[in-house]
Amino acid sequence: MKRQLRNVLVCTSVIAAFTITSCENAGSGTVEPDETSKERWITVAGALMGTTAGDGNGGTMVYSVNKADAKNPNFSISVYDNGFPVKSTRTARLQASEDGTTLFNIAYSGDNGGEFARYKVNGSGSYTQEDVTVNISQYATTTPRWSKLFDGDKTGIAVNVASIVANNATDKTKPFAYYRGTATVLALDLQKVLINGYKQYEIPLSAEEELKGHTIFRLDAPVLNKAQNKLIIGTWMRKYNPATGTIESTFDRLGSKSVVVDYPSLENPKVITSTVSNGDNSGYRSPNAFVSEDGNIYQATQRDSKGSHILRINQNNEYDNSYVFSLDAALGVKGSYVDSWKYAGNGIAYVLYTHDGTEQGYIARVDLNAKTATKVNIEYDADLNFAQYQGILVSGDEVYVAVTPTGKDGNIYIFNSKTGVVTKGAKLVNKAGNHYIGIF
Repeated sequence: MKRQLRNVLVCTSVIAAFTITSCENAGSGTVEPDETSKERWITVAGALMGTTAGDGNGGTMVYSVNKADAKNPNFSISVYDNGFPVKSTRTARLQASEDGTTLFNIAYSGDNGGEFARYKVNGSGSYTQEDVTVNISQYATTTPRWSKLFDGDKTGIAVNVASIVANNATDKTKPFAYYRGTATVLALDLQKVLINGYKQYEIPLSAEEELKGHTIFRLDAPVLNKAQNKLIIGTWMRKYNPATGTIESTFDRLGSKSVVVDYPSLENPKVITSTVSNGDNSGYRSPNAFVSEDGNIYQATQRDSKGSHILRINQNNEYDNSYVFSLDAALGVKGSYVDSWKYAGNGIAYVLYTHDGTEQGYIARVDLNAKTATKVNIEYDADLNFAQYQGILVSGDEVYVAVTPTGKDGNIYIFNSKTGVVTKGAKLVNKAGNHYIGIF
């Protein structure tokens, strides 16, 4: 779905008395951010096609610009021609430091799957891989899901569920009781680049749920609560047929479930259940739960038979079932599905979503307090698909999103979270089959 930087003009950066001057339409050259004006690098990421247009299985490219260029509709970015290839056989799982100067990555699948790497952002297509790596694959496999906690760039949490089997898989004389996998929750020190600790355990559901074949298939999107003593981890549920052992594609869904573990010990897993929604809440490739100023955690759902909801988890680390926020109802659509979203502050969030069974992506501005949602007025295209989207950047009142249909050019859009004003920014030059997957 996305882009290219055309100009070969070389612009000389002049930095004096903490000010920045840059050539607006330059396609190369490095301009230092101005820390005194809270300038920061903005990294744009694109996924290359593997075998099918939009599959994102060909690897990941990144390119960084300053805010002025990101906001300039006359500035063009081509990550595929001028960007830096981040280590990953398939789509990399990227995170950025709060100031934008460092990019974190855990390679996904392949020979280096599970390898954590840290990159210094230098501007344009220049990224320097720091001489520090750690591989977590022996604990969380070569395809771990992970998120950076909102703790000042200190910690990343990787999670995985592996080897789901029936309790009587090796001894059929035993009565069937459950399907369970081995869950891993691992804490990674992002600064020292080492594993702080990990825990592995089975996570049971109720006996009644397990007898019907329900199990936790995937963990993802961990978030640290306000008290910083619990992690809430999203789940993706699966159901097996107890008689045949086959996976059932359609089934009566349970209430939306999360796993709560003690932090930092990662011990004592506990399952909590929402009665508001029956969707999963693992997200896909981006964070899916956020702590608001009110101390509550807000979490989106996917694969929800009632359309996606925003759920609330209170400071007792339990679902608040009195809080009912249906995106279907708020947007006046059916079958809404949250691909990615980001909390922007003061009760406002931006949601990338689809609806009515289509894959076309839309963006909505959401008020979590009023429980309202409004589709944002930008240029939409039938080939716009946010299914693999990873990074929405919030910087002050500004929210940055890369909007590009698969194989077509697009733009960075900047939304003011306070006023709702929309600004069309830099052009994102695309190539056939590719798409842009985030801004960091």
